[in-house]
Amino acid sequence: MKTQFRTAMLLITSLFFLALIPFNSKAQEKRLQLDLNYAVGIPGNSFKNDAIEKTSTRGWTANLLYNITPNISVGVGTGFQDFYQKYPRAVYKLNEGGEVSAVVTNSIQTVPILAQFQYRLLPGKTVQPYVGVGVGGNMIIYDQYLGEFENSKSSFKFAARPEVGLFVPFRKEGPAGIHLFGAYNYMPYKMNGVENLNNWGAGVGIKFPIGS
Repeated sequence: MKTQFRTAMLLITSLFFLALIPFNSKAQEKRLQLDLNYAVGIPGNSFKNDAIEKTSTRGWTANLLYNITPNISVGVGTGFQDFYQKYPRAVYKLNEGGEVSAVVTNSIQTVPILAQFQYRLLPGKTVQPYVGVGVGGNMIIYDQYLGEFENSKSSFKFAARPEVGLFVPFRKEGPAGIHLFGAYNYMPYKMNGVENLNNWGAGVGIKFPIGS
């Protein structure tokens, strides 16, 4: 399962950066921009109660956006978030009947593939707030260990990510700068007693133009 996950991650990353190639001529007036961010994920109530309550500090996001106008951008986004928690030994009921005393470990990785839309409120200013939304799907790898027994499942589910953020250029009206964001990751999911994987996300990174 881990080998399949690494292969899928490599494929997604390759496709994402191959998308840069057709736009490198004349830099499209610096209209094409990439942001790369470190990200954390905070499980929502159902996620906490059913599977994992710890905040994930192992994540990143990346968005490739084309500026249609000074205010409006469209593009694609991806990322990765790794949620993990080990619970102390307890007695658990088995699906096939009976009980077992074991340590339970839940490990969940999510990889979104989203169509992105952003609207900048104050383009060209020193601080540029924006609102946005991403819609698409999530590749989900769920590994649950009940003692020495592993139950692994992978799936692809619908996903949406409303987002707010700030872009602070390194110089006035410059195309590169610091990117900060907060988002709500809507991830419907129903498996292994888990109702959904909704979580709050936040991150910081850099945004820069693509092209020569």
